[in-house]
Amino acid sequence: MSLKLKLYLIGVAAIAVLLLGTHPPPDLPDRAAHYAGWAIICLLSELLWLSTLSGEGTVSMASTANLATLVLWGSDASMWIVSASTLIAVLFVQRKPWVRAVFNAAQSVLTMAVCGVVFTALGGPALGLEVAGKIVTGAGGAAALVAPILGVFATYLLVNRALVAVAVAWSTERPYFKVLREDWFYRERLLDDAASFFLSPLVVVSYGAIGYVGVVLFYAPLRMNYESQKRYAELRNTQNMLIHNERMAAKGEMAAEIGHELRNQLAAISGRAQMLLRDAEREAFTAVPRHAQIILEQSRRMETLSKGLMDFSGAELRIERVDVNALTQRSMEFVRAQNKFDGIEWDLRLSSAVPELRADPGQLQQVLLNLFINAADAMKEHANGRKVISITSDFDERSRLVSVVVSDTGPGIPLTHLAKIFEPHFTTKADGHGFGLSTSYRILANHGGQIHAESPPGQGATFTVTLPLHGPGNWS
Repeated sequence: MSLKLKLYLIGVAAIAVLLLGTHPPPDLPDRAAHYAGWAIICLLSELLWLSTLSGEGTVSMASTANLATLVLWGSDASMWIVSASTLIAVLFVQRKPWVRAVFNAAQSVLTMAVCGVVFTALGGPALGLEVAGKIVTGAGGAAALVAPILGVFATYLLVNRALVAVAVAWSTERPYFKVLREDWFYRERLLDDAASFFLSPLVVVSYGAIGYVGVVLFYAPLRMNYESQKRYAELRNTQNMLIHNERMAAKGEMAAEIGHELRNQLAAISGRAQMLLRDAEREAFTAVPRHAQIILEQSRRMETLSKGLMDFSGAELRIERVDVNALTQRSMEFVRAQNKFDGIEWDLRLSSAVPELRADPGQLQQVLLNLFINAADAMKEHANGRKVISITSDFDERSRLVSVVVSDTGPGIPLTHLAKIFEPHFTTKADGHGFGLSTSYRILANHGGQIHAESPPGQGATFTVTLPLHGPGNWS
C-alpha cells in the first residue's frame, strides 16, 4: 500500500470519527429500536452486492435503503446506521480485509453527511420526515420535497463514487477518471443506480403508510434489480474471457509462424555478420555498407514482428482515444512481414477525415488481423489471378460513424454461408476453430459497432466494420 493511499484512508477515517462523535443520533433512547431496525434493513440491502466490472471495487443495492434512512431519520442518525451496516456487511458478508471495511464505513459517513447538508439546504427537514411528521402529505407538500430528494440522489452518486474511486485508483495504479468511467459511470450501471435511487421515496411513503411491512414489500424489486445487474456483469465477464481466449489462440498460431520467420532473419543477420568479419580480416571494406544495410533491415523487420505480437497479446481492456487509420496501418505492417502474406498486394486508401474514436486498440486490432488473415487464407485457396487486400476508411458526419472496409480478390463466400459466418464454431477451414469472426462480432457489438459481410459472385469478399465515435460505456 502506497504512502499516499495510507494517508488518504487515515484522513477519511479521521473525518468520519469526528463526524460521528459530534453528531450522535437524536433522541436515542426513544428511537433505538427504529435505528436498529433500519440498520438491519440497510444490512440486508448490502447483502445484494456485486464486484465492479474491473473486479477492483464493489457495488450494492444499499443505496435505496441508505437514502430512505437519510430522508426518514436525518443525516445524524443515517451516518450511524449506514456506517454500522456497511462495516458489518463488508467484514462478514463480503469478507473483505478490515482496512477496506473501515474505509467503506468511513466514506459512507462522509457521503451521508454531505447528503444531509444538501437535503436541508434544499428545504428538507433536518431531522428527517419521520420526526417532522411529513411522510404522507398532499400534492403541495410532496412537490416541496422533489428538489431535496433529487439533490440527495445526485450528491450520493457523486460523493460516494468520488471517494471510493480514489482508493481504487491508488491501490491499482489506474488513472482516477478511468476508474470512474469503467467501474461506475457507464450506461448500465447508471441505469441501475437510477432505479435504486427512485425506489427510495417509495420506500419512505410505504413505510409511512403501513410501517415496516411496506419496507419488506420493496425487497422483491430490489432483488430483481440485483439479479439483472448480476447477470449483466456475468455476461460481460464471460464475453471478455472469450475474447481474451480467442486472442491467445490467435497469438499462439501467429507465434509459431513468426518464430520461424525470426529464425530465418537471424540466420540472415548472422550470415552478414560473418561476412563483415571475413571482409575485416581481408581489409576489404567496399561491401560493408551493403552488409550493414541488410542487417539493419532484418533487425527492423524483427522489431516490427515482435512489437506487433506483444501489442496484440495484451489482456487488459483499455478504452482510450484511437486513431483508426494509424491502427490499421500498424496492423497491416505487422502481418505483411509474415510468410502467409507473401505475394499479396495491399491497396490502402485511408480517409484523412476520419477522427479519433474511443475504443480498446488491442481488441480492434484483433478484428483487423482476423479479417486480414481470413483474406490471405481465402486467396491462398484461390491461386489464380492477382492477390489484393483492399482497405478503405471513411467517416459519416451525420451518423458519427467510422467505417473500415476490408475486401479481397479470393473466391468469395457462398451465399449459403453468408448468414452463418458470425456464428460460433462455424468455419470452412479444415483446421479452423470457428471463433474468429464470432469474436470479432462480439468485440464490435461491445463497442456499439457492427460488422457486415458481402460477397457478390466472382468478386471476392468484403467486410464492412462500423464504429461510433463515443465507443463503449457512453451514456449520452
